[in-house]
Amino acid sequence: MRLMDRSSPQLTLLEAARIVARGGGLESGLAALTGHVRSATGAIAAVVYLLDPVAGRLVPAAGAGMGTAPLDDSASVALSDPAELAVRVATERRPMTASGGSRTSIFEALSPPPHGVIGLPLIAADASGAEEVEGVLLAAFAGEAPDPEITEDPLFALADLCAVAIRQARLTHALVERSEWIERLASTDALTGLANRATFERMLELEIARATRQQVQLSVVVFDVEGFSELNTREGAAAGDDVLRRLASLLADQVRLVDTIGRLGGDEFGLIAPGGGGSVVAGRVRDAASVLRSRGGAPVGVRAAIVVFPQDGGSSSELMAAASAALGEQRRGGRDSVASGAN
Repeated sequence: MRLMDRSSPQLTLLEAARIVARGGGLESGLAALTGHVRSATGAIAAVVYLLDPVAGRLVPAAGAGMGTAPLDDSASVALSDPAELAVRVATERRPMTASGGSRTSIFEALSPPPHGVIGLPLIAADASGAEEVEGVLLAAFAGEAPDPEITEDPLFALADLCAVAIRQARLTHALVERSEWIERLASTDALTGLANRATFERMLELEIARATRQQVQLSVVVFDVEGFSELNTREGAAAGDDVLRRLASLLADQVRLVDTIGRLGGDEFGLIAPGGGGSVVAGRVRDAASVLRSRGGAPVGVRAAIVVFPQDGGSSSELMAAASAALGEQRRGGRDSVASGAN
């Protein structure tokens, strides 16, 4: 059996299909595919645009034979510019040709200038089976461009592979974003955006391990809102939620970058402060909270209980129990107060 000529279009398409099948980075994949466009069709240059429907632009992502021409946002074209061949191809969703580079600004720097240019829409099916334009492939030729009606030309198969590569990359990006979103939902409190209790307790365990290795102190502060139940009864749950969100914002503004804050549940918030400075932070939070008012204008008091590792507990559960007990003492002792759980 005779081996295929190494420069044959069939072998080029096979190698291009392998590029798409292997996945990897979109930019490098499209660069390789545009290189195959040149070798399979005799084009002097080729470029792939990505469609950015939000910005309303076509942005060049990769090319071959482009010399020093920029392939970034500076070379993008607006979808509102019908003079550009790429724009017409994308909006009319069909292959089109043009003579020379007069309607393809991306090829203006080529020397000698191309005689013929063809543009093909990069179309792939989405999850529902509907076809979407992913971008445009432009190829420049020293002679006449291929006939856009002859779809058996290798150029059309390479355009399909470019569309598949772009769709794969966008699906992968969407999956990563969704995974990160789910992870954020699992680790944050929906009302305040702070760490939730489970995340707070995991961070406390990590900080205890760090403090143990470094033989240093670790402060844990638990805050709550004075008369929160009465506030909810008097002004409604929405007013109570508003107070919690504003207190969460205040906490975020007052703590250090090395500190961890979270909502423990109800009107309770927690702070993990490496070192022994928990009382300083608690006092700062209490002072800043003195200006808080509910929607009805009632003052909002904040209580704080402070415990220190290892004096008040050697584990996360012991520290949280000590903080809870100290906060209970504060509830019985009055409003706007700060107290230590140390014996």
